[in-house]
Parts: sequence; C-alpha cells; structure tokens
Amino acid sequence: MKRTNFEGLLESVKEGGAILRGRSEPSRVFRVETSSSKTRMPEGFVMCVKTDDEKLLIPCKIYQARFTASGKVRIIDELGEAAVYSQDFFIRLDFSSEVETVLENLQKAA
Repeated sequence: MKRTNFEGLLESVKEGGAILRGRSEPSRVFRVETSSSKTRMPEGFVMCVKTDDEKLLIPCKIYQARFTASGKVRIIDELGEAAVYSQDFFIRLDFSSEVETVLENLQKAA
C-alpha cells in the first residue's frame, strides 16, 4: 500500500474512533429501513401484468406474494428464488378465503 493511501486510511480510522467515542459528529448519516423479524409482511395474491424478463415473471400468472411497507412485492420467481419487484409489475387480487386456501395448496404442491 502506498504511504499516502495508508495515511488517509489511518486518518479515517482515527476519525471513526472519535465519532464512536462521541468526540466528533459524523459528516453524513445513512438510514436503512428494516422490518422487524417479529412482524410479518402482509400476504396475498397478485397477477403479473408486465415483466422485464419472461424467464423470471410470466404475464397473467398468479403469484403468492408478501407486501413490503415500501411498496414492493416479494414473490418466488420462475427460477424458484425469492425476488422483490415494484408493485407496478402486478395487480393485487382479492379472493374469498376458500379460494385463497385452494391457491395456497396448489402453490405448495407445485
């Protein structure tokens, strides 16, 4: 490592220590929204109305989904992986509890 790079790194570490000890204020703060693991996201069903990759999302297909507070939709895509998409890709569907039970059982059997 070049000496100038090392000195810059050392200065950053010292500044970080001063911030942690309360002797200095950070020059910037990053906030990240997280959900508590104890609170479950609301669940339901959505129909895909548009996609940017038909290998991952199939238009007109119904997906079981979880809805985030930030307006995103979490589904299991066609590769079997959990994925988060904009709600613009879907229409939320409201079914009776009997229909939802049937759909949930179909999803589990697939």
